[in-house]
Amino acid sequence: MERMITVALPFLNAERRERIAAAARENGFGVHFVDSYDTVSESDVSSCEVFFGMMPTKLLKKAQGMRWMQCSFAGVDRCSDRSLYANDVILTNASGAYGITISEHMIVTLLMLMRRMPEYHEMQKRKEWYCVGQVKSIMNSVITVVGVGDIGQNFAKRVRAMGAYVRGVRRTQAPKPDFVDEIYTQDKLDEAIRGADVVALCVPGTDKTRHMFDLERMEKMKDGAILMNVGRGSAVDLDALSRLLHSGKLGGAAVDVTEPEPLPQEHPLWTAPNALITPHISGNTSLPLTCDLVVDIFLDNLQRYAKGEPLHHVVNLTEGY
Repeated sequence: MERMITVALPFLNAERRERIAAAARENGFGVHFVDSYDTVSESDVSSCEVFFGMMPTKLLKKAQGMRWMQCSFAGVDRCSDRSLYANDVILTNASGAYGITISEHMIVTLLMLMRRMPEYHEMQKRKEWYCVGQVKSIMNSVITVVGVGDIGQNFAKRVRAMGAYVRGVRRTQAPKPDFVDEIYTQDKLDEAIRGADVVALCVPGTDKTRHMFDLERMEKMKDGAILMNVGRGSAVDLDALSRLLHSGKLGGAAVDVTEPEPLPQEHPLWTAPNALITPHISGNTSLPLTCDLVVDIFLDNLQRYAKGEPLHHVVNLTEGY
């Protein structure tokens, strides 16, 4: 019986499809393509040994022959529970594919807030012409990056190159990497955010990160500081964030993720001053380079899997990332 790979990706074009098909043949697999995550059915997964893309969680137990699932996303919190699977499965993510696109999104939104672009955009709609006053700069600012994985690293490198003093926060003790000026462990988080002009959250969604930034912690931030969140919406208490923006304690917020999603229309964050809200698009597949990098990660791992070698980007199903 032929060993099968099922691929469910919304961004398959002819070139990416052929790259995957050629690699499958070279490594002794057949391949079955599904055009989107939403149309994956039980028959698509019942006989696959390898799955590439994202599978509806209700089908995970139906994939009884699956031995490896390569997710096309970096955040896999919704499928990291071992009990969801029919048997022992290696779960790998696409960490490394999204750092470029998300960090560029972060730079754009940060500069928009620092340079008061939302106010100028409103002026343009009113056809008005005047200076709104002082602005801020990344140069000489203190930026704390909470979570220095692929996304946090890419952002830290960019703002440091633009003249920021960068503090990094990681879960466990390790030598200071070159892309930050200081490194803290998570138990020193309050110290790491003290006096920072910007706090950028790049953390996964786990029980340990849930409401990591609640009212008490955000009140410890510098007056007028900017909070950014591109990891998971569960890391921030949005009611508290809205309150601190409305009161003027915080100077701005750029959130690409919320809890829940979509953000309810009646939520006060929509009307909070200096809030930039985007609908979880900083790390989607609208940038072609990201799609190519996701495929690259799978093809590298496919070669490793076929040879019985350790895979890259393996998710710890206990930690959830």
